[in-house]
Amino acid sequence: MYFKDGILIGIKFAILFFIIPFFIACSGVNPLSSGAWVEEKNRIPVLQDGQQEGSWETRDLAIKYELRQEANTIYISGVVDFGEYIGKGFSTLETLTVYIHALKDNGIVLETKPVKTFGYRRQLDLMGTMSFKGQFDMSADTAVVAVAFSYSGTVMEGGGRTSWEFWKIPRRKPPA
Repeated sequence: MYFKDGILIGIKFAILFFIIPFFIACSGVNPLSSGAWVEEKNRIPVLQDGQQEGSWETRDLAIKYELRQEANTIYISGVVDFGEYIGKGFSTLETLTVYIHALKDNGIVLETKPVKTFGYRRQLDLMGTMSFKGQFDMSADTAVVAVAFSYSGTVMEGGGRTSWEFWKIPRRKPPA
């Protein structure tokens, strides 16, 4: 009887502390979901008419983009370049996913969509240009005034013996 109770407690413990966190970590969900707030310095205003271009840079990488909004569709294309921090310290890109976030005028996220995933254990010096192109349809009641980028990825060195996860989620708590 005590043995059965011990096994049940062990199974519950494993599910609670190992299995559930494992599935959450592996889900690939970007934590900058609807309702999150993006700090002002990471907001990219969207022009109502015409093409715009620019860049968004972090310690890890730079995203050079072209952006156009027509009605409720955002057209985006661009290139991702790694900075020296990643390019000099690691040789293999395990994976990199870039996200775009549609924002309201107060910086609140309306929708989040993946732009592109790069990598799959590719040598950084052989990858060439990491370009992306997409169109993102927003719901009819969405008034997008700005966008923001975020990313998450993993690089490796030494055949996978050393790996480093990197990410940027441009959020902070909203001012009180």
